[in-house]
Amino acid sequence: MGERIRRFDWANHPLGAPEGWPAALRMAMSLCLNSSFPTAIYWGPDMFCLYNDAWSEIPADKHPWILGKPAREGWSDIWHIVGPQFEQVLATGEGQAFYDQMLPMVRGGAPRETWWNYSLTAIRHADHSVGGIFNQGNEVTEMVLARRERQAELQRWREMFHQAPAPVAMLRGPQHVFEFANEAYQQLVGGRDVAGKTVQEALPEIVQQGFMELLDGVFHRGEPYLGAGVAVKLQRRPGEPAEDCVLDFIYQPVRNASGEVDGIFVLVTDVTQRARAESQLRITNWQLGEERARLAAMIEAEQRAQGALRRFNETLEAHVKARTTELTRALQAQVAAADRLRATFATELMFQGFLDTAGTLLDANPVSLAAIRSPLEAVVGKPFWETPWFTATPGAANLMRSAVETARGGQTVTHPITINLPGGPRSFHFSLRPVFNAKDEVVGLVPEGVEIPGAPQRRAA
Repeated sequence: MGERIRRFDWANHPLGAPEGWPAALRMAMSLCLNSSFPTAIYWGPDMFCLYNDAWSEIPADKHPWILGKPAREGWSDIWHIVGPQFEQVLATGEGQAFYDQMLPMVRGGAPRETWWNYSLTAIRHADHSVGGIFNQGNEVTEMVLARRERQAELQRWREMFHQAPAPVAMLRGPQHVFEFANEAYQQLVGGRDVAGKTVQEALPEIVQQGFMELLDGVFHRGEPYLGAGVAVKLQRRPGEPAEDCVLDFIYQPVRNASGEVDGIFVLVTDVTQRARAESQLRITNWQLGEERARLAAMIEAEQRAQGALRRFNETLEAHVKARTTELTRALQAQVAAADRLRATFATELMFQGFLDTAGTLLDANPVSLAAIRSPLEAVVGKPFWETPWFTATPGAANLMRSAVETARGGQTVTHPITINLPGGPRSFHFSLRPVFNAKDEVVGLVPEGVEIPGAPQRRAA
């Protein structure tokens, strides 16, 4: 894009030749072209469009036609959305940021639903007046659509549970709050509305029957509990005494993306009638042979039904487990990418980079690269201590190698340092800090240097 901008016919453009551009525009353009993040500049009242290579994919088939075009013309398809945003920044100088913003861009000749995260920052002249807009952003359409699909899938599971003939409920948190209960479960507990209530609030009659202790044990130990033929007193009708019921039930712990138990899946089978029939069968078995055979057949059918239900539950658990693993990996990848972006490009007021745990350079911000007059690709993949920041300073390489060893052990290293750079010696407050993931593991190292204005020139030992 730098070459394309240099070849552009600016002599016949309202902006004129780049040599005559305002200092603020030239500085912003330098930042834009040297950034690896999608960046565009909209300059002047007409907001003429300038951009870097990373941003060139955003306008799709409008590239390179959109170069030098007024924003209203270049983005006519979405101007009703972004136009007021741009104009507000130009008018007030106050930056704006937008997340998961839907923009109906025309791609391939037809409007398409696209989603974006982007920011609009005012570019100011030396007198603080606003001359243009610095725009950075990236497309998150795939992520938004994937999240929408996940939500739809979760809703399908809910609908399936809702229609299940067996009583099903989902409890969340250590207080066992009902997140969901299907119609069969509500019928089991007398039609009570349990959603959003704790088990203790919704079913007070079971508190003294030991079920709270069972739930606490499943939640804290993370092990399922199977109850078979358990006698329970349940209030099946409002205002009437609790009834004796016999239930088979499963308390299955549910884990979140971090592997921690955050809920309990409850599956119940009301076997009260079967239990009563079995009791009566034992009493009258000696004189009701034929009846005993009939009841035995009923029991066998019941067992087959429960076997089918168990197989259904096993299949359901396998689907849930596979889906949970997929979502966990996706979330871990998003967290790792976010960690890297936050660690490497948090600010442009200091030298920053990102290393793997072996000390190999993976990224560096434009300010630090400008100091050694080197492109990013010339230093990526090298041991940090063998990069041009330290090779011209005696003792600096050993100091950096030692700092990497300390930081990879989980400790932050900080000290002042003076290094020889192409522009001469410069002194910095230097730090090397570890980056941890959700499991408290070191996944990378972030070197940072803040220049010490007017510091005495002291070289590395």
